[in-house]
Amino acid sequence: MKGRFINWLDERTGVVDFYHKQIAYELPEGVSYWHMFSGLTIGCITLQIISGFYMLWYFVPDPTLAHQSIRAMCRLSFTGMLMRNIHRWSATFGAAFVILHALHVLSRRAFRSPRELNWWSGMALGIIFVLFLITGVILPWDWRSYWELIIWADWANLLPGIGGFLKDNIIMQFSLGRNFAVHIMFLPALLFTVLGFHIIVMRRLGLSERV
Repeated sequence: MKGRFINWLDERTGVVDFYHKQIAYELPEGVSYWHMFSGLTIGCITLQIISGFYMLWYFVPDPTLAHQSIRAMCRLSFTGMLMRNIHRWSATFGAAFVILHALHVLSRRAFRSPRELNWWSGMALGIIFVLFLITGVILPWDWRSYWELIIWADWANLLPGIGGFLKDNIIMQFSLGRNFAVHIMFLPALLFTVLGFHIIVMRRLGLSERV
C-alpha cells in the first residue's frame, strides 16, 4: 500500500527523483565535521520557527503589556518557559554556529572566485541573524530592552555618513509594534530569500577544495 502510494505520488510530482538528486546524494570528498555547522544553523532556525510560532499566540506587542504577556506565558502555559528558553538558546547557538561556519569558510578560502556570491550571501545571513537578536531582545520591553535599544542606536551612530541619520530614525521613529513586525515578518522573509539563494549557489558550485 505504501509503495503504491509513493509510486502514484512520484508519477505526478517527481518526489522520488527529487529525493535522490537533492537529499540522498553521496557526500563529496573533503567533507569534515566543520561542515556540520551549516546544518546545525538550519536546525536552530527550525527551532526558532517552532518556538516563535508558539510564543506568537501569547505575546502582546504593546509597551504596557509586552513584559506581562511573556511572564503570563511562562507561568500559566504548560510549555511556555520551555518554548521561551528554546527560542532564546537556539538563537544564541545559531549565531555561534554562523560564526564557526564563517571561520571554516575563511580557513578554506572558499570566498574566492567563483564563490563570491556565496560568501556575500553568507555575510548577509550573519547580519540578518544579528538583527533577529537585536529585535528579539527588545520585544519584552523591560529595562534591558530599553538599554539594548539605546546601545545599538549608539553603535549605528558610528557608521560613517549615515550614522546620525540611522540613530535619529531608530530613536525617534521606534515603536514596539514596528519592531514586532520587523521581527516576525520582514526579517523571516529576508532570511528565507537569502538562505535559499545561498543554498542554490552552494549546490551549483559544490564544496571548495582544501587549500
